[in-house]
Amino acid sequence: MIKKILILLFFFICSSHITGQEKNNFQKANEYYKSGQFNKAAELFEVIYKKERINIYKKYVDCLIKIKEYKKAEKIIKSHYKKSQNPTDLIELGFLYAEKGDFNEENKIFNSVLDKIKQNKKYSASAGDSFYRKNKYSFAIKSYLHANKFNRKPSHYIKIANCFAYLNDLKSMYETITDLLHSYPNYLRTAKNMLIRTINDDELNNNNIILKKILLKEIQKNNSYEISKLIIWLFLQEKNFQDALKYEISIDKQILNNIDDIITIIELADENQEYDIAIEGLDYILQHSKINSIQYQFARVKTLEIKYSLIATTKVISRKEIEQLSNDHKKLIEEIGINSNTVITLTNYCRILSSYLEKNHVAVELLNKTINDSNLNQQDQAICKLELGRILISSDKMWEAILIFSQVEKKFKNDIIGQQAKFEKIKINFYQGDFQWAQTQLDVLKLSTSKLIANDAMKLSLLISDNLNLDTTNTALASFAKAELLNQQNKHFQAIDELNKIEKNFPNHSLIDEGLYKKFEIFMKLENYENAIKELEKITTQYYFDILHDDALFYQAQVYEKFLGNNEQAVIKYEELLLTHSNSIYTNKARERYRLLRPNKLLKL
Repeated sequence: MIKKILILLFFFICSSHITGQEKNNFQKANEYYKSGQFNKAAELFEVIYKKERINIYKKYVDCLIKIKEYKKAEKIIKSHYKKSQNPTDLIELGFLYAEKGDFNEENKIFNSVLDKIKQNKKYSASAGDSFYRKNKYSFAIKSYLHANKFNRKPSHYIKIANCFAYLNDLKSMYETITDLLHSYPNYLRTAKNMLIRTINDDELNNNNIILKKILLKEIQKNNSYEISKLIIWLFLQEKNFQDALKYEISIDKQILNNIDDIITIIELADENQEYDIAIEGLDYILQHSKINSIQYQFARVKTLEIKYSLIATTKVISRKEIEQLSNDHKKLIEEIGINSNTVITLTNYCRILSSYLEKNHVAVELLNKTINDSNLNQQDQAICKLELGRILISSDKMWEAILIFSQVEKKFKNDIIGQQAKFEKIKINFYQGDFQWAQTQLDVLKLSTSKLIANDAMKLSLLISDNLNLDTTNTALASFAKAELLNQQNKHFQAIDELNKIEKNFPNHSLIDEGLYKKFEIFMKLENYENAIKELEKITTQYYFDILHDDALFYQAQVYEKFLGNNEQAVIKYEELLLTHSNSIYTNKARERYRLLRPNKLLKL
């Protein structure tokens, strides 16, 4: 009995030693394989393969092919296939023939694999995976297509689309993705992630054009929600907010719960200063939402906010339009009251009163009353204080303005509102001619987390740095700063006098074009359109090499069209802008107006 136990113990110890040795060989072989030492790896894999044929078969064959032991590899592959009867194993044989340069035999083997998976369909997907790993994408596609016939899966569509991408057959890739969405609508995000690698923001990019044609064809055929969403996504990549909005509205008319997505496009259009499109979307919401619903109230407030942005950014607006906008703001505030949703409506209204209608006292009274209203939170009160400070500057009450800005800056030191208050204080330093101190403070503010404030700080910083010390006393820069302040205070003729001093006394100064442009803005406020045009004409003829050339061309065209009724001159200016500034921020708007006004409709620009 003891003898039997000793014998069993002996065999157990021996088998444990053998198992440990094999494990050690396997680890070493893998290390050799990973480091590219295929001869050493093959020797160890051969030892292991003779005892355990499955786990290391593919690595062993791969090593043999890499060290060009083709006959040995071929023998092992055929032997392995004879036992497994898995068509996928033959792909290694085809790959071996390709390595030998025998491409005819390679194709025969691969085609035989396709024939075999038709007879034994359970291997279709694994054959596709093997072909994919070997970069044999055409054969992988055929395998996955066959797999889809009896066992449709989203992963098959995704792999087929990827194969077409590698083959640079993007048309077929896009068609496969639409097939995926028809069968699996919840894969819309996956579809976007795949497509983003092939398209860009240029609507004339060939891939964008191909994808758009396919999607439009699918929509006409099936009117699929997911395909409509995909083409909207494509339009948004191209910043084509007009067509994106059109399709979102179409979806809303069908399913009646798409307002939130329409709002998303409105906000994107607003951010990109496509105000007309944003207002179009808001008009739709106002017409199709219940009065007093959240969406309806949002649309009312947002419409006024965007219309204010229009007058703040455009230079060509009449006093009648401003008065109408002022009345619209007043009406909304009276109806809804002042709260967190309408506090911006209030501050915009006050700025219209102050900057355009010269009613500082009305604005100040309204802001003081609002600030003292305990129903507003501290942040909303701070927003009102900032506007009050700006209006106090307009009323030439600098110290009171500085005090208010300092209060807001201190209370909201690490907040965007605090940074805005700091910027307003810096502008006072600029107005007062303290350029060095303003520059130092702006350098800090340029690092602001708020993109808007950082950009404003950058613009003022560049204005100072580009023009500081160009004359020994900085007289030109001081005159320009004074003109800015006088303009804000609605002392328009005094502002023009200061700007004329620069033009007269410093004819070669870099501020000349800025001064001319500022005079244009002032003359527009005064509704003196002829003089406004003259100032812009000086920029386009004498300072065409400066950065404001495209601005001047665009606004000349706008004034001719909107206020002087001279469409012929407007077309000339739009055309000049399109020919000389193809990348201008005004290009799209100029092209739209040009195509509408031009007498020769055949000319393409």
